[in-house]
Amino acid sequence: MKKVLIIGSGFVGSSLAASLKSAGVQVYCTRRQRGEEGTGTSQFVLEEEETWRNLPEEVDGVVWTLPARPLSQVQRFYDVYLQSILDLGKPVIVYGTIGRYHVEEEHQWVDEKTRYKQTESGREEGENFLQEKGATVLVLAAIWGESKNGETRGLKAWIKKGYIQAVDKFLNLSHVDDIVKATEVVMERPELKGQAINVCDGNPMLWRDIILGLGYELPPMTMTMTAISSRPSKRVSNDMLQSIMGKDYKFQQVMDPVDLAVDKQR
Repeated sequence: MKKVLIIGSGFVGSSLAASLKSAGVQVYCTRRQRGEEGTGTSQFVLEEEETWRNLPEEVDGVVWTLPARPLSQVQRFYDVYLQSILDLGKPVIVYGTIGRYHVEEEHQWVDEKTRYKQTESGREEGENFLQEKGATVLVLAAIWGESKNGETRGLKAWIKKGYIQAVDKFLNLSHVDDIVKATEVVMERPELKGQAINVCDGNPMLWRDIILGLGYELPPMTMTMTAISSRPSKRVSNDMLQSIMGKDYKFQQVMDPVDLAVDKQR
């Protein structure tokens, strides 16, 4: 039986764990709080090395769902735990963020070859370090869907709560089920070791089209939205992932592009 460690049992991690278990994989999960005995979830805090001893000694793969920061602790954790796994040719997958891509032109398309930048979060340094050591970085867009931990994330809720970018900026989306499937496929593809792969539906949409397409009115411009408007937005390509998943694989989408085109014409 294969054994996989999932560092972080949140929105995506819980869904990945459920999928792997259904396939007969023995799954070990972590969370920051101390887990109850017999739940299969152990406490792990990157900054608290005494919690590292809670991790299984031998696994067939690791999926790191948390931000890879601070860099000093990421490097230390690699030395203590991840290096031996990578040296044996076993997969280590790290979830990254599209915030790492630097764009200078409005609505610029980006792919895995686009230049990286360092953001205030500092997680890109950890992602890049682990990628250089052989980990595969799955670069995620905004995550939506229904997770196996009972949480739901969706655009309607984001709009109602005011979590809106400037209306003329693009939103790139990753459905939780697509992230899980992509993770499982990549884990079985050793030739993808050390690569970065965008995981999104490849259908970036303007917030304006999303809001109107879902039947809402456009919100009034705020100071925050004005500030965001001064920064160029990006459109993220998933061509590499589509080739990995196969041309027949259909990514989950909030709205069909055809429906959006119809709405624009009304």
